[in-house]
Amino acid sequence: MLEYRFAKLAAAATFVLLLIGGTVNPTGSSLACPEPTLVCHGHLFPHMTGGVLYEHGHRLAAMTVGLLQIVLTVLLFRRRREMRWIGLGALLLVCVQGTLGAITVKYKLPTAVSVAHLMTAFIYFATLIYIAWRVRPGVEPGSKNTRNVGCCDLGKTRRWVLVATGVVFAQIVLGAIVRHTGAALACIDLPLCNGSLMPAHAPLPLVVHMLHRMGGVITGIVTITAAITVFRAARGYKTVRRLALAVPFLIVLQITLGLLTIYTLRYTPIAVAHFGGGVTLWGVWWAMTLTTTSRPAGARRGLGDLPTNLAIKGAK
Repeated sequence: MLEYRFAKLAAAATFVLLLIGGTVNPTGSSLACPEPTLVCHGHLFPHMTGGVLYEHGHRLAAMTVGLLQIVLTVLLFRRRREMRWIGLGALLLVCVQGTLGAITVKYKLPTAVSVAHLMTAFIYFATLIYIAWRVRPGVEPGSKNTRNVGCCDLGKTRRWVLVATGVVFAQIVLGAIVRHTGAALACIDLPLCNGSLMPAHAPLPLVVHMLHRMGGVITGIVTITAAITVFRAARGYKTVRRLALAVPFLIVLQITLGLLTIYTLRYTPIAVAHFGGGVTLWGVWWAMTLTTTSRPAGARRGLGDLPTNLAIKGAK
């Protein structure tokens, strides 16, 4: 199905775009292109050196995603009319994202706008995953009964999925605030800061930094507990179990990368990998939110029980 392939392509391109965008702040390239437009130093294709490579490369990648979204929206209008408003909403998110990016440059990186710019990208990424799930093979065009139906009946266990997804999103918001308040290296002591979990009379960047550290521990405990609980409850559902199985490895990797980010004084490849781990963890939990339901065991199954194929094939 063409719209399904395009939704997956747009989601993959957005993941890459997020990684490219993740290089801009650590390299200090946020204002390498002073114009709040599609051009950089008066050219659409300037010399891609220094900070321009990261900043304008991010803009060009964003333009590509925008074009993909236009095509996807048209496909949804023509082939999946029940999804046309979701397609328009996704296109609107792209426009909002571009506007926030322009405001960020024009007003020299205001923190609130920069954080909103990043979080809009995460919401857009989640929207594309949702679109791919709704138009996956096996769901007939025009079907509207899949909106809140997953493939795996977890009963009350699904509360763990919702809690874990919310905790991951909150931690991502904290990470965005750390990034855009310049608090990434507010404390370089490990594991505590000056021997304390929260030093007395700490300035705001240090408070934000330590809250993100504590949030990382809380996120790890909650998500690993949730993943184990879901893994046990999702017997026979290979996709959900594989997603749950990936969570502990992602958490360990993410915490390790976070520590290395501080230890290496924010070495760009490691900082970007840490950011990418957050994107991946968000995608995994959002996929589990979509592919599970809290319907009572034995309830009649519908189209939602068909394989999702969003991330890993072989759902039962």
